[in-house]
Amino acid sequence: MFDRSRYSIVPISSLHTGWALKVDDIIRRSSESMISLAAYVDAIMSGADDADADNIARAIEARPWSSYEERMAVFSPAGPWKPSRDPFKKA
Repeated sequence: MFDRSRYSIVPISSLHTGWALKVDDIIRRSSESMISLAAYVDAIMSGADDADADNIARAIEARPWSSYEERMAVFSPAGPWKPSRDPFKKA
């Protein structure tokens, strides 16, 4: 079994506009999307080989953000709030 503690995702570049996947403190992959790196690690942890994990990560990265309706379809209230219609809007 794989040990998840060996993996870390860290910001890279002078403006911190990219992300790197470090395995045992060695950078193995980089991307503009933290989500694709996390998807890659999850696929590897689930037993996928490197090529399949790469394909899964690319598919996750290419998918647009979920719509408000998609988020509401799986929402379970845990308080008086609901998901925002525009979660990335600047205040």
